[in-house]
Amino acid sequence: MSEQDWSDWLGDTLTVRTSLAVGPTNRPVTRGELAERLVDGMELFEAGGGRGHAAHGVADETALELQRLERKLDLLVHLLAEALEPERPTARPVVISRGGMVLPAGTLGDDADRLALYLSDFLPQPLVLGVETPTPRENAQLIRWTPHDDRMHDALGRWIFRLHRRDVAEKRQKVDGGAGSH
Repeated sequence: MSEQDWSDWLGDTLTVRTSLAVGPTNRPVTRGELAERLVDGMELFEAGGGRGHAAHGVADETALELQRLERKLDLLVHLLAEALEPERPTARPVVISRGGMVLPAGTLGDDADRLALYLSDFLPQPLVLGVETPTPRENAQLIRWTPHDDRMHDALGRWIFRLHRRDVAEKRQKVDGGAGSH
């Protein structure tokens, strides 16, 4: 997929270029309440993984034990995800916004009406979004979400904002040479 500017399709909203596991699905569209829980739960989970070092002594031992426990939980969730959804779609380069997505050509069938979007490698439950008929353009498929409730829209927007924030932080870290990031 080219590095083209897709704002003519996605609009002037925040867009993020990333690699995501996405693909067609027959699952029902995710309700807004579940989308909120998935996105909010992921945020809590990700925030827990980035803890700094605790104070010396017992607090250090407790922090290390919590990190080991988190790693075990990560592995367990990953194994469970593989068992439940062995046919998870492969990660593809995408451009995503609150209004839609640009996928590599051929990702969805011409008659697709739903898309499974995996928010994380460790999360076995995808967001299932209704989509309008894919529009082919060059080496891409242009996807617009069908109308969904406000909760779904807000959850998707918060998740995209976090992807953007993470992307900006990674770029800054590369520019800074990785030094001084505490």
